[in-house]
Parts: sequence; structure tokens; C-alpha cells
Amino acid sequence: GPRFFWPGPRNDNVVGTTAAPVLWHPVNACGSFALMTETTTSDPSDTEHHRAGHSPAEPPINWPTTLFIVGTTMAALAWPVYAYFFGVTAGEIALAVAYYFITGMSITVGYHRLLAHRSFRANRWVRAALLVAGSAAWQGSALEWCTDHVRHHAHIDTDDDPYNIKRGFLYAHVGWLLRKRDVAVEDAPAVLTEDRLVMWQHKHYTAIAVTAGFIVPLLLAGVGGLLLAGAFRLVVVHHCTWFINSWAHTGSRRPYNNRVSAVDNWFLAFFTFGEGWHNYHHAFPSDYRNGIAAWAWDPSKWTIWSLAKLGAAWDLKRMKPTLVWRRRVESALAYDGSEEQRVRAMVRTRNSLERLRVRSEEQARAMVERVAELRETAHADMEELRARVGHWIDNATHRDSASHRFAERAYELLEQNSSYQKMIERLTAAMPPALAAPA
Repeated sequence: GPRFFWPGPRNDNVVGTTAAPVLWHPVNACGSFALMTETTTSDPSDTEHHRAGHSPAEPPINWPTTLFIVGTTMAALAWPVYAYFFGVTAGEIALAVAYYFITGMSITVGYHRLLAHRSFRANRWVRAALLVAGSAAWQGSALEWCTDHVRHHAHIDTDDDPYNIKRGFLYAHVGWLLRKRDVAVEDAPAVLTEDRLVMWQHKHYTAIAVTAGFIVPLLLAGVGGLLLAGAFRLVVVHHCTWFINSWAHTGSRRPYNNRVSAVDNWFLAFFTFGEGWHNYHHAFPSDYRNGIAAWAWDPSKWTIWSLAKLGAAWDLKRMKPTLVWRRRVESALAYDGSEEQRVRAMVRTRNSLERLRVRSEEQARAMVERVAELRETAHADMEELRARVGHWIDNATHRDSASHRFAERAYELLEQNSSYQKMIERLTAAMPPALAAPA
């Protein structure tokens, strides 16, 4: 059947190293894996190939997919005409809105963050529900989707990137879907081919997609439901998805990795359930969050967090704050714009780090004061305080006590504080003398 894809790799648990993110990538016909790092480099001949104005040989048109896109678009355009003559009910609207959220988030939470990136784990019932609802989004089976998406991360911005933005906005948005690109089962990650639920959905994908995507809306709300919750909703979800491949790779806001085309786009995040924080995602693809700030709109991370609180999900992976900020510092130092813009980026990053440094110091001292044996050292300088807290933890006898937990949290904050200070000093050293003083 027609296949459609959404843009989302896996490294182990909460990461605290400075290594580039590790991706799963299929390397042979047996579905075995090699560890690869995300990169934008390619063979020098590829660069010359592009400079000469050549592009890879185009495969033939994928007529089933092309006709499906045209057909659903025409059906979506027919809905306002139908509504004009026959009206629209509150039930049809409610069904369409529910389908938009359920099918869209089944892609972002299920296909993307759970299966493609292994950023968390979930029980069978959650995985089955995400696979069925994800089928109704008509973006292909999870096996196909994830295989293409891993390839996107491993070869971003090169000819091996399925939706390479360097081939143009429209190509990255939808053009790549209009050409035949068979995804063989043997090329898929073994972690997917060994998953019985994933293989069940892959085998029965078309039947599940037709039933969940079209027959259910027809049965629940008639022809109006089929046109609105089926076709119109589907076209909206498709374009929101495709904008991640195109719009989210257009612009200049790249605070975490300026070597890739992916950008952070808060406006796009609002319509794509948090997927718009795309530069962070390409810097740390195994984090279950895309928007890491408390205010960052990311319903997908809130859904995953809620599932964890209910006991239906676990092993949520998140990057350590110091690793995230180290990457931001590296990105600011390597900023590829004008010198003025580079300095401005360094100043912004340093000022944010200074606020974090002050906050972590205040929180660490507050935690130390809650440990009776350490209270008198709470106002010592930071290095001495870190040494004393570390010594107390190493020699503590009751490691399950509240005091021990407070001390461990204090030591974690003191470690963060030390890292922030080193990053501030690194940024300051790279600034012009006139701007070296903190704002």
C-alpha cells in the first residue's frame, strides 16, 4: 500500500558523555547493526557531483502513493462542499479533532520516540494501541517508517538522506514520497524485525489502515465523518508531518548542533505535538523530550511522562543538563554566521549559564543545610563544600536515609555548578575583551 513517513536513535539511558549521539543503523541483509554517529560529511566526490549540477538518478514515479495523495487531497477539498449542502455536526468535528490528536501523536510518541529512537519503553497494550492508531495516519508501517528515519539521522543532508532538504523544500516536504523507494524487511533494524507486534502491524498494515483510518469514521459519523475525520484530518496530519522534513530543516536557529540543517521552530512545535524542537532532537535523538524547557510545547513528552506515572511506560531517557549545555557552548563557539552574530550567541549562552550557575549554587547550599552534620559547612566556598559533601557521602553509614538523599542531590548540583563555571570561562576566553565582563 502507499507509504508515508514522519521524521525521529538510541543511546543508553541518561547520557553524560560528550560523545556524539549513537544511532542504530542497518548494515547488512541480515538486519544486524553497527554503531554510527550522526554526521553531515560525505565522500568528496559527492560534493563535486552536486557542484556539477547533477543529482542522483531518479527512480520511477510511485503511482500508488501519488494517486493516494491526490485522492485524499481531493476528498479533503470536497468536505467544505459537502458541509455546505448537508451541514456539519458537532459529533463530526469532535471525531475529527480526536482523530487528529490520536493519529498524530501515535506517530510522534509511537513510531518516532518509542520505536525509532527507543527513548522509552512501554507495555504491550500501549505499543499495540500506538501501532493501530499510527496506521490510521497512513504513514506506512512502523517497520518502514523507522527504517527510513534511522537512515535520515545517519545520513542527514546527503544523498543517502531519504528527505534531503538540500534537494529543495518541496522535495523534502512531499517530493521524495512520489518516487518508488522500497524498504525491504531485511534492511530493517533487528530490534524491529524481532518485535512480534511490529511485524504483525507490518504484515496487516493496509487492512488496519483502511479500517482505522476510513471505515471507523464512516461507521461513527457517516459520509461527513469519512470526509472530515477521514480525508480532511488525514491531509492535515500529513502536511504537519511533512513540515518536519521541510520547514524544520529551514532557518537558522540551531542552538545545539549547527552542523546539520535541523532547526528549532516553536511555531511548528505547536502543530506537530512538540516535534518542532528539531535541532535539539538531532543533537540528542534518544531523549524522550524534544522541547526540554518547562515552557516548551511538547505534548508528546507530557504523554510519555504521564504513561510512566501510570506504570505503562518506563526507562525514559533524558540527557544530563551539563551535556546539553556543553553542546550549546560548542555550537555557539562554532557559529557559522557573522562575527557579530557569533559573539551575540556566545553572550546569550554565557548569560544563561551564569543564571544556571547561581541557581545551582543556591539549591546546593539549601540541600546541604538540610543535612545536620553538614549544616555548618553550607556557606563554605564551592570547592570546599563539594569536597566535604563528597567525603560525607563516601563515609555515610545510613545510605537510605533522607539526609543521604539530600547530600547526594547537593553533590549533583555542586558538580553541575562546577561544569557551568568552566563553560562560562571557556566562552569568556573566546570573547572580545570589551565583552568579557558578564552582563
